[in-house]
Amino acid sequence: MRILLTGCTGFVGSALAPRLLSEGHELFCVHRPGTPVAPGIRVTWDGTSTIDTGSFPDTVDAVVHLAQSRSYRRFPADSREMFTVNVGMTMHLLEWAARSGVKQFCLSSSGAVYEPFGRELKEDTVLDPHAFLGASKLASEIIARPFANIFALSILRLFFPYGPGQLHRLIPELIRRVRTGAAIRIAADGQGVRLPPTFVGDVVEVILDSLASSWTDTINVATPETLSIRQIADMIGREVGIGPNFETVENSSADIVPDLSRLRSRFELTRFTPFKEGLRRTILGDSGEMT
Repeated sequence: MRILLTGCTGFVGSALAPRLLSEGHELFCVHRPGTPVAPGIRVTWDGTSTIDTGSFPDTVDAVVHLAQSRSYRRFPADSREMFTVNVGMTMHLLEWAARSGVKQFCLSSSGAVYEPFGRELKEDTVLDPHAFLGASKLASEIIARPFANIFALSILRLFFPYGPGQLHRLIPELIRRVRTGAAIRIAADGQGVRLPPTFVGDVVEVILDSLASSWTDTINVATPETLSIRQIADMIGREVGIGPNFETVENSSADIVPDLSRLRSRFELTRFTPFKEGLRRTILGDSGEMT
């Protein structure tokens, strides 16, 4: 299969690209000018301009769009960047895919579309995200849906991917806090938010299955194993031999536990890596065999 991949040097993309190549796919990796080289055939594009067909392959069988803005923590300062990458870049790729005869388009979205989280996290829930990150990811989903009449479209809402090499996200931040003795804030119930930390190798397997079986739906992608912040921190502490430093706060947040019925109908959930094993690989910096 000929596959065009964006976000090749990102966290999920850097795990997916080698797998695609090892399985014999012809891989075209989209890069912004001046970015590091990734596996596959390099395709240079800044992500903001109309796609020059001369610099892109004539056609591919599938597009996997993983690129997303790395600027998302400050609003409104980061809003323009988020819109340009999360929405504008998606639109350019959808237009190109429609013109080029692409058969499949896999769009990576985020569980952030469900914010605020105090309700059922099911794919057909009416959404009204209050944060700009979730709003921009939902906007990319909305503009993609009409293209499902042209090619097979799958929208994968990822929840808390983690693994070796990740920086500045929940699991690496908790690891850092445990190791340094920095306070880990949890609600007065003593547990904190429950959520599904999902090993990056398992996200890769879901994407591979979505391509192999031409999925056509919006699907939550998460491990069925949900853990509280206290449980996660305690497991990190046992792994590194340092007791976590918890600080109780009065504020509380809703649990983030997505409905996995759609995923379960397509993907065997027992394939997901237990958090204890994924954490061990993460701390060792070895992703292990992603099979």
